[in-house]
Amino acid sequence: MPDKIPSKSEKADKRTEIPQVDRLLNHEKLKSLAGEISQPVLAQLVRQELNSLRETLFNGKSAQTDKNRESDNKKNSSEKILAETTAADASRDATNIDTLADNVVRRAHQLLSPGIKKVVNGTGVILNTNLGRAPLPVGIGRRIESIAGGYTNLELDLESGKRGERGTKLEQLCRTLLNCEKAIVVNNNASSVMLAVAALAGGKEVIVSRGELIEIGGSFRLPDVIESAGGILKEVGTTNRTRASDYKKAISAKTGMILKCHRSNFAITGFTQEASVKELVEIGKETNIPILEDLGSGALVALQSLGLEDEPTVPDRIAAGLDACLFSGDKILGGPQAGIIAGKKQTIEKMRKHPIYRALRADKLTIAFVEEVLTLYLSGDPFKKIPALILASASAESIKDRVEAFIKREASTLANLQLSVTPSQATMGGGTVPGKSLASFALIIEPKAGKKATAKSISDRIRNNEPPIIGIIQEEKLMIDFRAVFEDDEKYVLKALKTVSDSLL
Repeated sequence: MPDKIPSKSEKADKRTEIPQVDRLLNHEKLKSLAGEISQPVLAQLVRQELNSLRETLFNGKSAQTDKNRESDNKKNSSEKILAETTAADASRDATNIDTLADNVVRRAHQLLSPGIKKVVNGTGVILNTNLGRAPLPVGIGRRIESIAGGYTNLELDLESGKRGERGTKLEQLCRTLLNCEKAIVVNNNASSVMLAVAALAGGKEVIVSRGELIEIGGSFRLPDVIESAGGILKEVGTTNRTRASDYKKAISAKTGMILKCHRSNFAITGFTQEASVKELVEIGKETNIPILEDLGSGALVALQSLGLEDEPTVPDRIAAGLDACLFSGDKILGGPQAGIIAGKKQTIEKMRKHPIYRALRADKLTIAFVEEVLTLYLSGDPFKKIPALILASASAESIKDRVEAFIKREASTLANLQLSVTPSQATMGGGTVPGKSLASFALIIEPKAGKKATAKSISDRIRNNEPPIIGIIQEEKLMIDFRAVFEDDEKYVLKALKTVSDSLL
């Protein structure tokens, strides 16, 4: 029961108490931002905060009025007075200039903080698209820094002193590793497909099996990419069975190319049939029509040792005689986002000379990153140097040992949390080796008896840690799969969980 009934002035529209922009802009707390944010930008943040407050007060007042009206017959006068007083106190706090200044400072820090930041991947998905796909090898960033901070020989031939072609070293590496005649790099693999269609089949038909008309994340569909590049989609076969004869029957004077697409993010099983690359290459020789394959994941080495034997490799496809092979740089290859096109010189030259190539070609940093990653493959043992392959090749038993060691080491520090280990199934992810999983183990985090916390609340808390920890919730339990957690990142997991444990005191 309140001490007194609020006066009319106390219940007045609090929007009239919102301070002016200049008054808040000159607040002492905002002076700490000098040198980091200019005065015009700070003024924008102040206006955003005040506009947000006006909207909150307006909507809050309307909502409170409706709520009071609905409950008039349910509440006695004392309860209504208490509710109105509570609302008035909240409104008074909201218009407090110190509170507003704190909010502006938070807005400024949020604006200054990086949008893309390091996270710890506890999802068990190694090439997690939402988390940036392949982690880059340690040390590459330091080598790239010297390139980013100065000038480069991007299109300068240092021997002749004349203008050169970007990606010359990258092409040399591809010729060595893939046994191709020529290679170029664009900004992603969808760009590879778009460039190939525009250069080889603009205004002509692109023959694709109905069972390979894929859709990738973000609702990007292969038919849309083909048509956007000026090609005319020509579907052949059925969803589950497409023979070499289906391709032959579809060929006409309107045919520009045959495109085979590796089903990298789904699988068709049962009563199936598909034309082999060898059969398609023979058709291409007979008809003089270019045969290309979008491999997507871009494995340069066989993955049998991981139990993922169904993933075709780029060198094998090029050896089979394809005119060009298209694949991603940030999937199994283990590099940055890029689309790499490798194959026969005549085919690649047509793409390189097409006007759209200039809009899609990769920049100096992307090229430098891809070069560095490809160089690591020269050692002949990428499973020891490419992070994505290192994570994938770790034994389930070694992962279990890490989780158990973490629990034994940190259980006393995380006194209010119940930690346990459970078997899990990890995946490569990123649209690669669909339907295949890697045995793994995960850390289960639960509050101890008597401590109130849900899996979601704990997940939210650690996701807002620095760096964020991204886990998964299954059967109302929060789990951190250690398959894609680097050993050096375990300290961040501990830090995040300690904040949760301490909050449950």
